[in-house]
Amino acid sequence: MEKRSFIPGLLIAVALLLSIGCVKGGSNGGGGSTTYAIGDTGPAGGLIFYIDEADAFSWTYLEVAPASTEWTSNVWGGFGTTVTGADGTAIGTGAQNTIDIVTQFGGQEPYESKTDYAAKLCSDLESGGYDDWFLPSKDELDAIWDNLVDDGTGANSGVGGFADGTYWSSSETHSGFAWHQSFISGRQNENIKGLSVRVRAVRAF
Repeated sequence: MEKRSFIPGLLIAVALLLSIGCVKGGSNGGGGSTTYAIGDTGPAGGLIFYIDEADAFSWTYLEVAPASTEWTSNVWGGFGTTVTGADGTAIGTGAQNTIDIVTQFGGQEPYESKTDYAAKLCSDLESGGYDDWFLPSKDELDAIWDNLVDDGTGANSGVGGFADGTYWSSSETHSGFAWHQSFISGRQNENIKGLSVRVRAVRAF
């Protein structure tokens, strides 16, 4: 009777486990073994603005897209329409807010029949080899200001190429309003969804 050996198969399995490993990260490659600090250039060419040091999420970093991808005058969309689920304000809620908005509005937002509403622009963005961008939540947008843009005196430092203007978050307050943030003073306010202001996407990895 022929004697069989199972050692080659075992070696192959061990080799696969060693090569794959267990890496915490998001879609499109995750974080890998590279570590980043606030203000570093991320894998998609943007800037790192938040690090999940508490290990609370399935991702470690938030990266804001480069200034070259920014839109300068676009609506939040859907004035008079409440988006179920798009009321998340905390860090970690922007991606789901964006999914909920785009799922409900589809190819165009219902009030002004526009295809260039803020959440869809971010969702459709392909930049730096990545397509997992989203419109930041209220607190994610504030983290960009606090960790990158504020020069320490409450003024815009110019880091990241953010204009002295207003930017949309993905956080809805009710059917007619959503949160936005001034990148002149850092103040956040509710405003009418039909207002055309600036939009900058972020991604998690």
